[in-house]
Amino acid sequence: MSVQQRDGRDAVAAVPALIEQLARLARSADRADLLGTLDAVRRRSADASVRVAFVGLRQQGKSQLINALLGKQVCVAGDRRATSVVTVVRHRDEPAAHLVVEKPGGATSAAVPLPPGELQTDLATSPRARGWRVLHTEVGVDSAMLAGGLAIVDTPGVGGPGQRHVARVLNEVALADAVVIVSDASQEFTAPEFRFVRQVLGLCPTAVIAATKVDLYPEWRRIADANRRHLAGGGVSCRIIPVSAALRGHAMRLRDKELNAESGCPELLRFLRTEVLVDVETKRRVRTARDLESVAHHLAVPFEAEMKSLRDTEFRRCVADELKARKERSDEQVKSAKSWQQVLNDGVADLNSEIDHDLRERLRIINKHIESELADGDPDKKWPLLTGWVQEQVSVAVSDNFVWAFQSAQVLAERVAASFGVDGVRTDFPALDAVCAGDLVDSGLRIGELSDTKASLADKGLTAVRGGYSGAMMIGMGATMIGAAMMNPITIGAGVVLGVKAYQQDRAGRIARRRGEAQATLRKYIDDVSFQVHKLSRDRLRNVQRELRDHFKESADQALASLQSSMKAAQEAVGMEFAEREKRAAEIEKKLAVLTKIREGITRLPAPRSRIADRGGQVPAHLG
Repeated sequence: MSVQQRDGRDAVAAVPALIEQLARLARSADRADLLGTLDAVRRRSADASVRVAFVGLRQQGKSQLINALLGKQVCVAGDRRATSVVTVVRHRDEPAAHLVVEKPGGATSAAVPLPPGELQTDLATSPRARGWRVLHTEVGVDSAMLAGGLAIVDTPGVGGPGQRHVARVLNEVALADAVVIVSDASQEFTAPEFRFVRQVLGLCPTAVIAATKVDLYPEWRRIADANRRHLAGGGVSCRIIPVSAALRGHAMRLRDKELNAESGCPELLRFLRTEVLVDVETKRRVRTARDLESVAHHLAVPFEAEMKSLRDTEFRRCVADELKARKERSDEQVKSAKSWQQVLNDGVADLNSEIDHDLRERLRIINKHIESELADGDPDKKWPLLTGWVQEQVSVAVSDNFVWAFQSAQVLAERVAASFGVDGVRTDFPALDAVCAGDLVDSGLRIGELSDTKASLADKGLTAVRGGYSGAMMIGMGATMIGAAMMNPITIGAGVVLGVKAYQQDRAGRIARRRGEAQATLRKYIDDVSFQVHKLSRDRLRNVQRELRDHFKESADQALASLQSSMKAAQEAVGMEFAEREKRAAEIEKKLAVLTKIREGITRLPAPRSRIADRGGQVPAHLG
């Protein structure tokens, strides 16, 4: 182990001790606000899991790839089986599985034990859920690949009729630290798949594309090159790694290192090591260091002011001017708080309106297409294709709106952070992934069926006979007035013509009623989706506003409390006797020395070393 790696591990191991030392100083200074910040840092430090979501279209080999990487049959895989619920796989010494279900009312969830042997079944309809909605599945397996804190998230395949899972999958992407986009090597990106890739990268830029099943398609290199051109042409930057789950499985059984390298899985694991775990850990350590440095700064401000007042004779003589200057700084910070609050409130109001308008515009385009499609022809003949198209386009519209709203919320948070400045301490905005996440569309929403308004053969005949008979009788009565027979060739011919006309009019009326019903049914579905997404968008944005408001208000209150505490300490120090000042100065010197040592420890939080074993998961050592 190198000196840098050993220093890095020592620094990370020292984080709990640094937090405890700062907590003791905060308690002695009666700073409950700083203790709250340290508790939050302690909770974040304890959660070392890094979520990597595997996403893609249906039947692309996503679950099979996860099983091959883990060396265990954990996720549902097979030509006739598909992942139906989100499955989160973590490390656990003793294998276990649970269904996380939503209790009636939707307010709480519960974990239901699941035998590992049932993991290969349709978990969405598992009888162990007792009729409750299955939210996701938690699986624990003994895996060296996951031992460092990695959590693999297997998601249902998107695409197909109604795009049922795309909203749920994008929600998981928003929660993930990194994403593996799975696309098999059978063909180039289709338009829907490329659109999905862009949506995923818009939510989580740390991503890679795994081109699966390269062992089945000899032209996989040409397909991969074509996909790289599509990405470059679309202004999308994402690496493509060819992999084969089948070759990986054979390599593990045969303990064949060359075959394992040919499978491409070691390269994918290197991506997880070097670009996911290291990057996420680095960001977390940087944030931890900033939070701890902020607490240390707020603790040091009053001590430094008091020490200056105790030891600096010149400072004591002009303490009134210094306190006046500090009071002015306090007033400036109050004004600064009003500034960032105004930016936040105005930004949320504008964003709320823009998100709503964006969704309405997308759905309005779909409604126009529906009107043009139903302008002619019988809706019954195109109803299955039309409803499938509407569900797909509505799902795309909602997904694009969600991605755009998520990115806009991040931009708003950056604007608020830029307008927020107190005491020269940099304040980052909190992560908004969990705040913005949530099911986008109720999976229970469906397009209704058209009522059966088709006329039977008997009804059609009766309509034609009725129209023909009435017409023949009317013309026949006119013929008798001029002395002709009521029933003659002209009367009969007119009856036939009028009967056909009556049948055509009745048929046109029925089609018109079906068009109106079809239009109303589709519009109702779109209105229901719009109503639901509009409510969820407002809730998410309100959560963003609340999260940002509380975060920056806490930072502003801490800075203000530190400033006021320093003013009070400096003022009290002026009135002390010499002996008392010396005693107090010695105490403060000790505390400042402790803070200096803590700050030195904070600055030694380097970039982390990968926590995934170099042997690449559970492949034997000689296959690493």
